[in-house]
Amino acid sequence: MFVNKVLLLGLGAGICTAVGAALLFVKRNWSDRSLAGFLGLASGVMIAVVIFDMLPSALISGAGSAFAGALVGIAIMGLFNLLIFQHKGNLENTLVGLGYLIMLGIALHDLPEGMAIALGDEMKARTGMVIALGIGIHNIPEGMAIAAPLIMGGVKKAKIFVQVLLLGLITPLGTLIGQKAVAILPGILPGLLGLASGIMLYLVFFQLWPQARVKDRKSRWWGLWLGVAIIFLATFI
Repeated sequence: MFVNKVLLLGLGAGICTAVGAALLFVKRNWSDRSLAGFLGLASGVMIAVVIFDMLPSALISGAGSAFAGALVGIAIMGLFNLLIFQHKGNLENTLVGLGYLIMLGIALHDLPEGMAIALGDEMKARTGMVIALGIGIHNIPEGMAIAAPLIMGGVKKAKIFVQVLLLGLITPLGTLIGQKAVAILPGILPGLLGLASGIMLYLVFFQLWPQARVKDRKSRWWGLWLGVAIIFLATFI
C-alpha cells in the first residue's frame, strides 16, 4: 500500500502541538531554562536547514524567484501576525479568550509550515525530515502556550487535548498543498523554496528567538548551537 511519507512527516510535526499540551497536563511548571533551550534548538535547526540546504538550492535553480519568494514568505507571516494580534486587547481580558486567540494565530502559521516540509522534501528526503523536526520541536512550546490559559480558565483537559490535536492536522494539510503545488507547476519550485525559507526565518527571528530571550538568555544559545551543529553534521558528514 502506498504511504505518503512526507504527509506523515507533516502529521508528526503537527501532533507535537498536542504533545506540548499533554506535557503541561502532566507538569504544570516547566523551567524557563528548559523552554529557552527548546526554542533555541528549534531556531538552530531552522536557520541551519535554510542556510545549508534550502536557500542554496533555491538560488541555484532561480535566484530572482528565490529572493522574491523569501520576501513574500516574510510578508505573509508578518501579515498573519498583524491581522491576528491587532485585536488582542479585545480578548485578553479572559484567559479562555486568550487561549483561543493563540490557537487561531498558530493555526494560521501551521499551514505554510506544512508547505515548507513538502518543499524541503522535493530537494531531498532528509531536508524534509529535518524541517519537520524543527517545526515539531517548536510546536511543543506552542502547545503549552495554548493549553496554559485554557487550563487556568477552567476548560476541561480532554476538550483542550482534542482541540489541539485537531489543530495539528493543519500542518499535514499544508504539506499536502505544497506537494500538489509542485506537482502541478514544477517550475515554481525555486520561488516556493524561497517562500518556505522566508517563513522559517520569520518564525526564528520574530517569534522563537525573542521568546527564548525572555525565558533565559544563556540557555537559548546552547540550544541554538546544538541545533546548528546537528544539521551541519547531517549535511556535510
